Amino acid sequence: MNSFSVTRKKTPFQKHREEEEAKKKRAEDETAHLYQEFVESFQGDGTVGAKTFVRGGTINPNEKLKNDSEGGNSKDGVSGSKKGSR
Repeated sequence: MNSFSVTRKKTPFQKHREEEEAKKKRAEDETAHLYQEFVESFQGDGTVGAKTFVRGGTINPNEKLKNDSEGGNSKDGVSGSKKGSR
């Protein structure tokens, strides 16, 4: 007696809800992937004694800074004209 089947149209609410669920699923998948990359970034590659060079120095907040020998910009108390100053 089933000579034809009736297909129901989805209401706008149902379409919207399915779209929201799909967005949520994509966001969860992306978050899981990014978290996995984050965790892997902390996993060592097994190299014993692997070190990264970090350049450091000391900073005295009471001392005026001068131009570095490598051309870095530092405060020396004298500044050029600033935009908006009179």
